[in-house]
Amino acid sequence: MNKWLFAAVAAMLAISGPASAAGTTWLVTEENIAGVRGAQGSWTVKKDGDRLSGDASMQTDNGKSLTYKVDGSFEGGVYTIKLSDRSDGKKDCVWTGHAPAAGGAQSTGLLGYAECEGTKLIIRASIVQ
Repeated sequence: MNKWLFAAVAAMLAISGPASAAGTTWLVTEENIAGVRGAQGSWTVKKDGDRLSGDASMQTDNGKSLTYKVDGSFEGGVYTIKLSDRSDGKKDCVWTGHAPAAGGAQSTGLLGYAECEGTKLIIRASIVQ
């Protein structure tokens, strides 16, 4: 991974705050597990109990727009979110994210993998108000 990506994630974690029930912005980076292609942007997420729904607005490393829908749940400290209708054509993507072990329960930074048909992504997110 490159220094720019680490700097972006560090900046997102530094400005993160607690989630609100009315809706939140998640600052997100996603990268092909091989580190070849990536995107950064935001998810607009609405929470209803343990259910989550929303939209993603991302920009790929080559400047193209990437959009998709997010729909999932939060249970036992783990987010399970389906990434559907992706404009890049990736199918059957499901992200499982959690706070990094060092961050503990107070962390608003999330990390996890998204398994897609034929592709695996690493996704980092920071929840901001």
